[in-house]
Amino acid sequence: MISLIVDEAYAFDYLSILAIKKDFSEQNLRLWFECEQNLKRQFSESDWLRIIESKEYKAIVDANKKTFDAVDKAKTNDVTAQYVDYCNYERYLAKKQLQETFFSKSISEFKIGYDKLLNSESNINS
Repeated sequence: MISLIVDEAYAFDYLSILAIKKDFSEQNLRLWFECEQNLKRQFSESDWLRIIESKEYKAIVDANKKTFDAVDKAKTNDVTAQYVDYCNYERYLAKKQLQETFFSKSISEFKIGYDKLLNSESNINS
């Protein structure tokens, strides 16, 4: 394994992805546990609980679950590519909110071309 410096929201996003996948295999469970322990060591107990139990973290988990399910449905053309992309954009917004709520700097990730999506959200098929 290597270490990689990322935004805090990115790290919590990754943890939430592993949390969704942990029920699929022992390896995924181990990866989630190791990631959780690694992140947890970097926070005080109270800060850790404040973040991990927050509505912002829950929004990231929910957005990742929605995206995971959409990607699975896309394999059989049960959803559009536009819908999958929209789910991924929701995931980005959730990460951005967590970063802004709990950390003193903005998220470094940015999305390009989503002004079109924001103007047509009601037209997205699921």
